[in-house]
Amino acid sequence: MHRYLGEGLPNRPRIALIANDALGNFAVSSPVAQVLREMLNPAVLDGFTGNRVLEIASECPWFDEAIPVYGDGPREVAHRVLAREPYDLVVNMENAAWAKSLVPILAGDAGFAVGPAANSDGRGDLPFGNSPEGRLWSDKKWTRENLRIDYPFLSTGHIAEIVCRCCYWDGPIPPYRLPQHDPARDVPDVIISASASLPEKLWPLENWLDLVHRVAESGRTVGLVGAKPKQGSQFWQGGDDESRLVAEAPVEDLRGEFTLPQVVGALAHTQLVVTLDNGILHFACSTETPVVGLFRHGIHRLWAPPVRNLRVIEPGLDGSVSDITVTKVWDSINNFQIQLA
Repeated sequence: MHRYLGEGLPNRPRIALIANDALGNFAVSSPVAQVLREMLNPAVLDGFTGNRVLEIASECPWFDEAIPVYGDGPREVAHRVLAREPYDLVVNMENAAWAKSLVPILAGDAGFAVGPAANSDGRGDLPFGNSPEGRLWSDKKWTRENLRIDYPFLSTGHIAEIVCRCCYWDGPIPPYRLPQHDPARDVPDVIISASASLPEKLWPLENWLDLVHRVAESGRTVGLVGAKPKQGSQFWQGGDDESRLVAEAPVEDLRGEFTLPQVVGALAHTQLVVTLDNGILHFACSTETPVVGLFRHGIHRLWAPPVRNLRVIEPGLDGSVSDITVTKVWDSINNFQIQLA
């Protein structure tokens, strides 16, 4: 296995793309997959992800096949992966040990690797190399403000662009594209999402209650999307707050009511999305619906999609998401030319 440095691939290569099955991580893989399609015209481009997103991954037109490698246990996954022919190029977007160990298995002896990878003998990691792209992969501070100064081939600090540039792509970065189904029901005027993968991403319940009442008083309906409470507790924080929000405020509980492609459709049909930094934010940014997103300071540079329909709200240096006031969110909504008041 070799480190990919922008050359050496056969014509129409077989490519594997590894992406986590957290919703946001999977959404970020869509620009990367589009770039690989356009840049390399692969004979095969397979997506290796997990069971949480398989229903939407299997409908992505850029993947020939979506193969689950998260959620079924290592022995079953190893059998599934070893049954496939080696790939000419493996692009891994994840730094977890499991993803890194899959790279040499998928690449075989002669394949190339982009991103974190165990080396061929399993005793360490494959070096990133000393090219500018390799140094970017090795950089541990992707959220810093001066990242683009140190790597002038970046036009943004967004993670999708970082991965695309490290695949040696110098063209424009495609937007998120995700399969979209009709939600098969009426959608509230405003959709919110109040759960996230980490406690430091959460916004206090009393703030959500205040905001929802302001929206309702303006004559708009509000719906809450996300995973079913019991399912969501395995991966996300904030489920108890969401249940109280439904019980104490005029919020329609839509958690678990849609397939993932229908979630995208619902987000496309609503008038506004207000959400934490989570998968719903990234799904919403694949639509044209205005999105107000609450981010941790610094993290917004890496994870906020550079799209015109996203308004980022972050607390500033040394602040936390819980410090963001309802007034700041409400003013941002109104300044975003969303007529709620």
